[in-house]
Amino acid sequence: MSKKILAEECTHYWVIDQPNGPVSIGRCKLCGHKEEFRNSMPGSGWDRSGQAKKNAAPASKSNISKI
Repeated sequence: MSKKILAEECTHYWVIDQPNGPVSIGRCKLCGHKEEFRNSMPGSGWDRSGQAKKNAAPASKSNISKI
């Protein structure tokens, strides 16, 4: 028999739904705990207002190569 793992004790193994909006629901494969996961990083452009997008500096090739 398998022993049920408590969410507080679990090292979660997340299975996350397909992106559909700003967040996706993930469920732990081991304990069944559910949590929301953002579908974009803060400041990536998806969550900025119109003026913030205009003020953001575009990425240049020299900046990208440093990452």
